[in-house]
Amino acid sequence: MRLRRTPAGWVVEGPGAEVRPVGDLISAMVLADLLAEDLAPPGRPRRAERDLGEIEQLRLSVVQLEHALASRVIVEQAIGVLAERNQIRPREAFERLRRTARGMGRRVHDLARQVVDSVGDPRAVLPGELGGRGPAGGGPGGGGPGHGGGGPAGATPGPGSGGGAPRPTPPRSTSGRR
Repeated sequence: MRLRRTPAGWVVEGPGAEVRPVGDLISAMVLADLLAEDLAPPGRPRRAERDLGEIEQLRLSVVQLEHALASRVIVEQAIGVLAERNQIRPREAFERLRRTARGMGRRVHDLARQVVDSVGDPRAVLPGELGGRGPAGGGPGGGGPGHGGGGPAGATPGPGSGGGAPRPTPPRSTSGRR
């Protein structure tokens, strides 16, 4: 007699051409196969475990990307604030922000947060060249006492130079035409 596994199950081939399906033997062999699979040393991690690890990695990546995006938004806002306050190009505003952060041993994001927070607080003092006004960082309209308005010593500020006073905002039209 010979025992053989087929796609349909186990069969016993007897002497001659006789083939008999086996009922109880099949149940016993299926149970043996299941036990052998459970007791066998692990080869590869099960797919579900591998998928869980991959999902966890993806979640971590999403958290990191969200943090990077939030950080970038703060830096972009600070660049806009500095460019407007100092009447400089955004690239120069970024360079000042980065240079000041490096000089202070701080992260650009942290210094950018300080710049953005200073918008709502008129008493806020920004470090280094970030606190000045005008293209040179201590130019027209800024810097406070002792800075001379950014011109030569003793010079009187000319028209359009700011003269230390903020520029008025032009009124907006309410007619709907621009």
